[in-house]
Amino acid sequence: MLIDKLKYLQGYVRVRLFGYAPERFLNLCSNHNILIWNLEYREEQYEFCLSVRGLRQLKPILKKTRTKLVILERTGLPFVMNRYRKRKLFFAGIILCCGLLYTMSLFVWKIEVNGNLHETDSNIIKFLEENQVYHGLLKSKINCEKIEEELRAGYGDIIWASAKLQGTMLIIDVQENLATNQQAQDSQNTDDTPSDLVSDKEAEIYSILTRQGTPLVEKGARVKPGDLLVEGKNPVLNDAGEVANYQYCVSDADILGITQYSYTDSFSLQYEYKNFSGRESKAFGIRLFQGQLRLPHISHKFTEYDTITDEYNLKLGETFYLPLQLLRETRREYKTEKRMYTKEEAKRLAKEKLDDFCKELTEKGVQIIENSVMIVTDEKNCTASGSLKVIEPIGSRKATNIINIPQEGQMEDESDGNSD
Repeated sequence: MLIDKLKYLQGYVRVRLFGYAPERFLNLCSNHNILIWNLEYREEQYEFCLSVRGLRQLKPILKKTRTKLVILERTGLPFVMNRYRKRKLFFAGIILCCGLLYTMSLFVWKIEVNGNLHETDSNIIKFLEENQVYHGLLKSKINCEKIEEELRAGYGDIIWASAKLQGTMLIIDVQENLATNQQAQDSQNTDDTPSDLVSDKEAEIYSILTRQGTPLVEKGARVKPGDLLVEGKNPVLNDAGEVANYQYCVSDADILGITQYSYTDSFSLQYEYKNFSGRESKAFGIRLFQGQLRLPHISHKFTEYDTITDEYNLKLGETFYLPLQLLRETRREYKTEKRMYTKEEAKRLAKEKLDDFCKELTEKGVQIIENSVMIVTDEKNCTASGSLKVIEPIGSRKATNIINIPQEGQMEDESDGNSD
């Protein structure tokens, strides 16, 4: 491949050789180190390729061997330059295009975010724009280490971030913390301030595993919001078995409680159905930098329609994006019709909504142990109501109440002062 490019830059020709001693001609070319390639024998004549430089050295050899050459094809940059030597604007356009490409390579035209699950791409890109990182920014002004620090500081659930430049792309890779709510709260509590764990909802204690602190509830206990679960202080007893002091700590425990979620959902059996006619209208446009030009829809005028917009980024290779996007807007015509769900369809739809709600709970670390939701349909509405009994992590953090217990020496001094 590289050799072919070098041959194109130097220029070469394909010729036909005939005459008295063509074989001797080929031998003399070999003796004079004149490169010949793609040699073919056709009808007592030879066809082959050789460079422009080699062509200029053939005159004495042709005379000595009494052969003749006919040029069949000219290929390469020197011939192109010679062909367009009078077209100055053409070469000026090439130089200008190369200059524009080089200039555009100095900026970032695309920001790509990978690894995010909870945070959307648009939110992270908006956050970067607020921190002066945006499309069209000079790459020399981008500090990848600073971007990584700002992402970790700006989002509590992002525990790792990486920023790198490739071509005209800024690639952001993040990793989010998928821990439960209680674990997330514990991870955020980075100081050593003594704290308790209190109930954040009404529940029955399913299990409690205390690693640090004093547990005040046990399995089967009923708790209400605000009830103390684990106290962030451990009593220190004296020889008489009395509390002499407290050792304070940051409470740490895994607490699971049995709670209930009420569920209610109701919708009408009558609904609007979009009956698509199959007719479409397309319009195109371009976006250059921050400006946008969109052509109007001419072919059809629809009263009711859905709009689908497709954007295509122009790029050279995989990572050299250009500040130009092609836009295609498609309008799909439909007619709105009034329809009615059958009872079976309504129950199926209500169950799908309930399943989606249960799936969201499961993704949050909630275990469903009892489903008491009933689905009822009448002539107009479908209603799903009831409750879900679940096992989930409970507990929120609260600062520990510090109690100062006077020592024996302090108590004697106070009593002496009172007697005086």
